[in-house]
Amino acid sequence: MTRNRILAVTVEESTYKTRTVRMEASVEAPAYFMRLLGFTQTTVRAAGMASRRDVNLILLIDRSGSVAYAGADDEVRASAKAFVDRFSESRDRLGLISFSGAYSVDFPYGMDFKTRAPQNLGQTIDALNFPSGGAFTGSAQGLYQAYQQLVNIGEPGALNLIVFFTDGRPTALTANFPVKSLSDTRYRWDYPSSTTTYPACPCTPPPSNKFGFIGADPCISLPCDLYPATGTTYGVMKADAATSFQSEWTVAPNSSGCNYAPGTGSSCPFGTCNREKMRMDIAYIPDQDHHGINIKTGYLSPDVYSSGPYAGKVRVDSPRALRYAANNLANNTATYIRSDAALTPVIFAIGLGGTSAEPVDHDLLLRIANDPTSPTYVSTQPTGLYVYAPTPAQLNEAFARVASEILRLAL
Repeated sequence: MTRNRILAVTVEESTYKTRTVRMEASVEAPAYFMRLLGFTQTTVRAAGMASRRDVNLILLIDRSGSVAYAGADDEVRASAKAFVDRFSESRDRLGLISFSGAYSVDFPYGMDFKTRAPQNLGQTIDALNFPSGGAFTGSAQGLYQAYQQLVNIGEPGALNLIVFFTDGRPTALTANFPVKSLSDTRYRWDYPSSTTTYPACPCTPPPSNKFGFIGADPCISLPCDLYPATGTTYGVMKADAATSFQSEWTVAPNSSGCNYAPGTGSSCPFGTCNREKMRMDIAYIPDQDHHGINIKTGYLSPDVYSSGPYAGKVRVDSPRALRYAANNLANNTATYIRSDAALTPVIFAIGLGGTSAEPVDHDLLLRIANDPTSPTYVSTQPTGLYVYAPTPAQLNEAFARVASEILRLAL
């Protein structure tokens, strides 16, 4: 029988943010045929080594109302929990941001994501709210805030990742919106297919920019493959800390005197009246958002005012203009993130079908992830992956595929 079995294991940080495990084993085994040559035993030795980079991962979850509307919220929670459980406590660093029109940092990043009290990451995912009234999808702001978490961690040697889950197309964007200081003719807020002349807005203090998000009329039961040029647009709403239907529709601060300022009384629950009057107060969608990322330019061409004092500027009174601008901003934000040569962030996108009259845009998600099959794949930027789950039942498989790819990259 064997004797003197020895196993030596060493764990070290062989290079910055890379953990290497070395194993050396030996055992004395009895000889059989070799006894004819005078040997009664032989020593068998083996050695192995494995390395793995540390992972900094921000999970970005779309909690817009279509998930709850389709009854898929339980599948989203279960799949996300199984996904984060694949990573290593005390070595990997995970965080969670959720978004609809606004965003919320639900679980600040940390290495204690499995044991943090009073609520770990799995419990936080269990508590995620998918309000049926969360009507908007502000993908660009969610992506940028996830990136900021990686910037705050600040570990260029680690594998820095954003895993972006969504079930629909962008319908909202966040920016500093110029207040309407001049009279012009545009679509009415109450009868959007007709035009009227609106004077300069009455917002106080004197006209300036208003920060928050604006959103296009959501599609719930009708297909939205063709975006209408006319319809309802909403704003200006609070850009952060939205965790429920009530706060999702909260008017942005400093709206005193504005037409879009919240109404009061039983006919205006949660102060939700007047949001559609935003077009009376806001002049146009700016060319760039508050981070300096392009909105007007990109792979789509938003509708612009054809005449008047704001000619050439992107319209705030057109759902199609707003949606095209939101798509451009999401794509351009992802490009901006991947351009960070120090952190080299990798973006993985997971799209869910079967939940909405307004399905995911595969082309956009391929671009955001810089998937090798993207029509605009950039070989000089980090390569990600887009995985599509046609139904909620296939979502766990999609998350598992992304996890496997991440762990492969970490080796």
